[in-house]
Amino acid sequence: MLKVSDLPADLETPAFIYDEVAVRQLLGYAAKARERTGCRVLYSLKPLPFPPLLKLMMPYLDGFAASSLFEARLARAALDYGAGGGRNGQKSLHITTPGLRPADAAEIGELCDYLSFNSLSQGRRYRDTLAGRVSCGLRVNPRLSFLEDERYDPGRPDSKLGAPLETVAELAAGNPAALAGLEGVQVHNNCESTDFRELEATVDKLHQEIPGLLRQARWINLGGGYLFGEDTDLTPLCRAVGLLQGKYGLEVFIEPGTAFIRSAGYIVATVLDLFDNRDKSIAILDTTINHIPEALEFDFEPDVAGHTDQGRYGYLLAGCTCLAGDVFGEYRFDQPLAVGDRVMFDNAGAYTLAKAHTFNGVNFPAIYALTEAGQLELKRRFSYADYAAHWGAYAANPV
Repeated sequence: MLKVSDLPADLETPAFIYDEVAVRQLLGYAAKARERTGCRVLYSLKPLPFPPLLKLMMPYLDGFAASSLFEARLARAALDYGAGGGRNGQKSLHITTPGLRPADAAEIGELCDYLSFNSLSQGRRYRDTLAGRVSCGLRVNPRLSFLEDERYDPGRPDSKLGAPLETVAELAAGNPAALAGLEGVQVHNNCESTDFRELEATVDKLHQEIPGLLRQARWINLGGGYLFGEDTDLTPLCRAVGLLQGKYGLEVFIEPGTAFIRSAGYIVATVLDLFDNRDKSIAILDTTINHIPEALEFDFEPDVAGHTDQGRYGYLLAGCTCLAGDVFGEYRFDQPLAVGDRVMFDNAGAYTLAKAHTFNGVNFPAIYALTEAGQLELKRRFSYADYAAHWGAYAANPV
């Protein structure tokens, strides 16, 4: 794990750092699942679609999972860059999205190998256009929830994500022609779970409710939402995949995202100012909550290196924009902070840069890779030109 003391004095901040060794280790945990079950492992681009990272990951994966045309383009470029990519290779590109645009459908059919329609109506609208170009399946919502926070829960009441299982079951029993042409099933109904018994329960429910559709299908994508670690109990996953392979002869895919990058990523900031406001010591950092948007969107309090509940010195860590709510939270340290000190957010690999924005004109973090040799390698630096181009400053006709 990276430590603040390991950082070079001249590191440009704010900085996003991903640890290549840690990424490979996390991929290795999922590789054990593939070895034990025979399932195929994809990386879902949503948490961090950074091309150098995709190229690093690709030798360890069976492909990628995208949620939009632009993600699919990035993923296809990475697959074409490496051996085994392309439609006739061993690696594949999957996509599912609630917002399939008519103008994008043809290109998605060219880029992707597997497409899961998000709804029955979406399937009816695009099935003829995409048939024969991409293997089409249906995202099924098993209506099985394991999350207390509905904002993260794909199985929440009135969810927009997937066709309700009971509707699919009724069609399979009474009007199977409505499901004709579907070659696969996709489910995704969890978030950052370490308990594969929840996935097994989901598969059992599919087995009970839609056995006919499973017999019709060639493949099933079990989605992501699960974390892998050295001590993860894979036995329930083995049972679930074994049922799908043994009884239905399905090719099984899983598509973790956060699992491969969250604990391998860091955001490093510098203390710009320190002052007291009544009984609080406030530390202004050169990063912002806009670089970790879930802290504002979902009341998520990021992990900070060196924080301890018993620390003698407490600070309200705040970002550098004019937004009053640009605050990370209260943290305590054994040593006092000073202007110019570094503050590092741990477990920041997922959904930070992917959701970051430049409110107030505050620049994105520079992106570094921590290599196997222990060196920080600059991968991407953003500039005023990037910011200005976003707002059309260099366009002859910005409209």
